[in-house]
Amino acid sequence: MKTFNDLRNQQFQEDQDLFIALEIVGNIIAFREQKRMSQRELSRLSGVPQKTISRIENGHDIPKISTLYKLLKALDLEITIKQTNKEEAATIQA
Repeated sequence: MKTFNDLRNQQFQEDQDLFIALEIVGNIIAFREQKRMSQRELSRLSGVPQKTISRIENGHDIPKISTLYKLLKALDLEITIKQTNKEEAATIQA
């Protein structure tokens, strides 16, 4: 079974847009765990079904922007997109 990092590295080579989505998901996972929040609690706060959160975190689903927004909002996070030296970067800030 592939890990999140295996999927992340594979996608970087194949699809840069998908890679950015996976980077955001990776940050969501890290912040959720940092806050010691379960997927069930994140589901309750965001309105996103726990099954959907699990599928996203395990790399089985790529979330829609609206779903990402709900998850970020529930974690008190915002996303910032900035352009630096011909590259676009997305960062998540608490």
